[in-house]
Amino acid sequence: MSERCRGFASVALCLALAGCGSNPPAEKKAAAEPVAAEKVKITQFYSPSPLVPRGLHGQLCYGVENASKVEINPPVEEVWPSPARCFDITPKQKTTFTLTAYGANGSRDSKSVLITVGSAPPKLYDLSVNSTQVKPGDLVVVCFKADNAKSIKAGPGHLDRDRNCLSDNPKKTTTYRIVALGGDNEQDSGTVTVHVR
Repeated sequence: MSERCRGFASVALCLALAGCGSNPPAEKKAAAEPVAAEKVKITQFYSPSPLVPRGLHGQLCYGVENASKVEINPPVEEVWPSPARCFDITPKQKTTFTLTAYGANGSRDSKSVLITVGSAPPKLYDLSVNSTQVKPGDLVVVCFKADNAKSIKAGPGHLDRDRNCLSDNPKKTTTYRIVALGGDNEQDSGTVTVHVR
């Protein structure tokens, strides 16, 4: 092949590679459409115990989808986007908590929960008896301690509320029951059985 022919061949090859030939260049593929961010959603916001005894812990639980940020008012705990999370609260009075979730696309969702604060629950403890084996007619004394009790029910026998003791002279085997009632009608109770020989 002559130098001239080789020159023409090189030019033709360069033109073909550069897209300058007779064939039109391949069309570029259309850019993919951007996928719109999904709307934010609060899937759950609740309290397992919407009545919290005064001074004790309650809980708030939440879950969100497609959230970039969450906040709770009034603030009680640091919160962040999560599909399911619970945390402790100790409200001092009846409070409405509002959870707001924000999406990356500017959407937002809010839900509220009302927490009521009630009386502290009663607690009965240190239940004791002078003897669990007595003769018929012997004196039996059952004593106890109680916290947060609005009232005490106990029997059979005579209840001395100043001493928190129940006294009786059983003629047969007897079970004594003490019940501490709270301000919201909760109760705590205990029993002791005395055997009469």
